Amino acid sequence: MYFQTKNFRRKLTVLFSILTLLMGLALSGCATMEPESIYNLKHQVRQLNKNTAELSKTNVLLEKKLSELQVNLANQGIEMSSLESEISGLSGKYETESHKLKEFEIKFRQYRLIVNRQLIKILSNSHAMPQGGLSSPAQPSSAGPSQTGASSSPVPPQNGVKEVTASGEFKGALDLFKKGKYPEAAAKLKEFLKKYPGSKYIPDASFYEGYSYFKNGEYPKSILELHKFTELYPKNPNVPMAVYLQGLGFLKISDPSDASILFRQVTSRYPGTRASKLSEGQLHALHY
Repeated sequence: MYFQTKNFRRKLTVLFSILTLLMGLALSGCATMEPESIYNLKHQVRQLNKNTAELSKTNVLLEKKLSELQVNLANQGIEMSSLESEISGLSGKYETESHKLKEFEIKFRQYRLIVNRQLIKILSNSHAMPQGGLSSPAQPSSAGPSQTGASSSPVPPQNGVKEVTASGEFKGALDLFKKGKYPEAAAKLKEFLKKYPGSKYIPDASFYEGYSYFKNGEYPKSILELHKFTELYPKNPNVPMAVYLQGLGFLKISDPSDASILFRQVTSRYPGTRASKLSEGQLHALHY
């Protein structure tokens, strides 16, 4: 019994020792595993801290750049405001100068129109002058000899009989115009104007003389005669057409801008007339 108890104690001792050893091994394994996990966690923490520090540094740089950009934008805004103000001022000056330039162009065209008329007049006079350069002597009037001290111009008709004769001659000249015989018509009308200066047909004869020159392609002479007609008889119903024909004449021999002045004159002064409609068509064709 004693030996059995002793053996049992020995067995317990051995078993306890084995258990103690096993527990020691187990505890030793746990002790070795725990520091490795902690190390890994610490390594990850250090890496995260490093990344955070880098991000923080980057964030500081970005904030600095953002601040610089905001300052630049503010400065650019001031510069843009200044530029806009300068542009506005320049735009106003441009509009003013553009308006002045347009006024100058209109005045220049009008002046050139006057100069062209004077040149045409000079050329017409030079063509009409004889070779010797002196004017030909005055011819006696067909109506009869002039009285002493009287004007060399024909004497106006004094009775109805002569007006009837004037009417017939004017209608004859007008028939030549309608038949397209423009040189003959112009010659007859010119003769009529000299022969019957007091006739009621004088204004119309003056108009058709200029119109005949235009139809015959004698544009400088046509412009002069039609201009003379508009100056002498401004209330005659043929005045709008006379101004329009002058414009067409200048369109043939000069710059279109000269003609456009006369076309505009017709549309502004004589709206609703046939000449006004024709002038509008010419302005549209010239893009004025």
